[in-house]
Parts: sequence; structure tokens; C-alpha cells
Amino acid sequence: MKKIIVPLLLAASLALPSRGQDDEIQENRGATTRNVPSIGTDGNVTFKLLAPKASAVTVGGDWGGERTPMTKDDKGNWTATVRLRPQIYSYTFSVDGVRTLDPANTQFKLGRMVAANSIEVPGTPPRPWEMRNVPHGDVTSITYDSAAAGDQRRVTIYTPPGYRPDHADKLPVLYLLHGAGEIESSWIQYGRANLIADNLLADGRMKPMIIVMPKGHAYKPGQTPGPGVPVGTAFKASVFEEDLLETIIPLVEKRFRVNPNQPNRAIMGLSMGGAQSFSIGLGHLDRFSHVGLFSAGGSSSPEVLAKLTADSRAANQKLKMLWIGCGRLDRGFSGVEKLTGELTKAGIRHTFKPSDGAHVWPNWRDYLAETLPLLFR
Repeated sequence: MKKIIVPLLLAASLALPSRGQDDEIQENRGATTRNVPSIGTDGNVTFKLLAPKASAVTVGGDWGGERTPMTKDDKGNWTATVRLRPQIYSYTFSVDGVRTLDPANTQFKLGRMVAANSIEVPGTPPRPWEMRNVPHGDVTSITYDSAAAGDQRRVTIYTPPGYRPDHADKLPVLYLLHGAGEIESSWIQYGRANLIADNLLADGRMKPMIIVMPKGHAYKPGQTPGPGVPVGTAFKASVFEEDLLETIIPLVEKRFRVNPNQPNRAIMGLSMGGAQSFSIGLGHLDRFSHVGLFSAGGSSSPEVLAKLTADSRAANQKLKMLWIGCGRLDRGFSGVEKLTGELTKAGIRHTFKPSDGAHVWPNWRDYLAETLPLLFR
């Protein structure tokens, strides 16, 4: 017994702060409380960080541009003010070259590879992703066995306000895909897809639908990409395609009140998810009638593009919507322009929305708010 008790007592004593440590913790808590970012009505956001021993601090986020140098006062508080349009932004500090989270802000943008803090700059009137006093839908998470990936996976599902599984009316389905640096809940946690849908429904601007957000990273057992291998490798795309077509769609159509036919099925995604939407949606026009590509970087599948453009008449008959959006500062913008040029040359009907900004969430929220009202009309 002594061999067990002694380590436990030692661990307990190490876990208890001394009186001096406790005072320091309380002092730092007070400092971080005072240092939360302040958001003015004019869109000016002042970032603050207590770092008395630092020699250089900057702040940067997905609003784009160079990182902003911060100014230090005589108490070690660093501040910088950035003017931002109404949106939700992620940001981090750099303290003497070390990427650092904001200890005063408990709002986070979670990702597959990195994390950041987030802030929301509200608009007047409220923007589509803001919480409003309207009926809200439900968000559920379902765990299932993936035959394609050989593991258990989660899929996040939004059902609109008033949805009841025992009603006779069946709803269309949007399969909404995340990017390479994201997770299956990113469209809810940071993209605010549920609030965008709630607000658009309350305003009568979109049709009620179920939105399915699966995990887009899929590999065969023991088959994961090594360092430097692109995330869009063929085996990866094919495994996710199999998972979506053979497991997720049947699961959704069994458990939810959906209309299981091509005119009532859409697929859209950002970045990697946009590339997957291209290859899966345009490669299976017998299953999908609406396709949206957000910052997808051009054609991810030459074979799919060749088949699509070879018979534009057949493609236009099946495609009810092909919507493509990309920021002009996105590194993939030239590839997207090339893709839209090839589609135009082949006579494939589509909408191209070049926008400001780069490869960032503020664009993708805008794109979702713009495309949801176009679906299933």
C-alpha cells in the first residue's frame, strides 16, 4: 500500500499551489479579464495582451494583410487597433516570434491542425450568422461505423425548426463539406451554418432542408499521408467518396425524413471540401442536382471535368445549380478562373462569384448565406 499512497500524496501536494502562486494566479486572472478585445460600434477592434517581458508582439487574423505590430505601455500591456467589417474572425498573437493564444478570450476557433481565438464584430442590421430571436433548428451528432475507412466516425446534422420525423412532408438534403484544416463540426462551431439557416428560414429566404456535415478526412486502415503528401490525394478522395455515397447518404435517408432523389440532393464545400464536391457532385450527376465550390482552387479531377464538358447538354439538364466562389487574394484564384473559363467554353451553365479577401472563413460564411436561398427552387 505504501508504494501506492506515497506517489498519490506527492502528486496531490504538487497540484496544490503555494500562497504566493495563488496570489499570482488571481492577479493574472484580473489582468486577462481587463485585456479582452474591445469592439467599438465603428468596427474598430482593440486587441490587448499583458506580456511585460516581451520585446515584440503582433496580432494577425483571417481578415488578411500583414500582421499588425502592437504597442507596449509602461505596465507591460500591448495594444493594437484594427478596423474590421462585421464578421467573425480568428486571430492569434505572436510574442517574440512564438504563436500565442489570447489568455483573456475563451472563444476559440478549433481546427484539425491549429487553434486560434475568435471574435465577432456585429453588424446593423444583424448579419446572417448572428444569433437572432428566431426559431432555431437542432444540431445532432451521430456516430456510425464506416466500412470505407474501417473506423467509427461522426456526422453532424442540422434539422430545421419544427422538424418532426413523423410528419409526412419530406425535406431536401444538403451535404456540406469542411476544409483540410477543419473538423466535422467546423461548419457549426465556427461557420455558424445552423444560425445562417435559422435566420434565412425566419426571413422566408430559403426552403427548409436538412444539412449534413460529415468528416471529410477518410483513409483506408493504415493508409495515411506522409509528410508533404497533398491532402487531396486520390486514395483519400476515393475513400471519402465511398463513405459518403455508400454509408452516410443511406444512413441519413433511413433515419431522417428526406426526399431521396437527385433533384432534392445538393453538395457544397470549402477548400478540400470544395474539391470533394467537384469530384463527387459533378462526377455523380445522377445523385446530385446542386453543387457549390467555395475556394476549391480549380478542377480537382481532370477526368470528371472532361466527362462533364464532353456533353454539356446532358450536364445542363441534370445540374440545377453550379455555383463557384473564390477570393481574389486566394492562392487558388487563378485555378478557379481557369476552371470557369473551361466551363464557359464548354457551355456549362454556372455562376462565378469572385470576391475580396483570401482563403478565409469570412468568405465562406458569405458564400453559404448567398447559396442556401438558391437551393431546391
